[in-house]
Amino acid sequence: MYDSGNYGIIKFKLKDILERDNISKNRLSVISGVRFDTIHRYVKGDIVKVDLDIMCRLCKALGCNIEDIIEYME
Repeated sequence: MYDSGNYGIIKFKLKDILERDNISKNRLSVISGVRFDTIHRYVKGDIVKVDLDIMCRLCKALGCNIEDIIEYME
């Protein structure tokens, strides 16, 4: 989760998707072509700048939309 202070919060939901679909971070790394440590950071919500190429790869690999992975909350 990223809290910008006055502008809202970005919640990363990748962990929920992986648990729901029973997919390991390692498996997602293989099928998406995204490095394991990068996936691990997205799962932990330890991201400051979102990489759109990575988001596209994750969405394609998981068969989901970007809003399934990240959420904006005020």
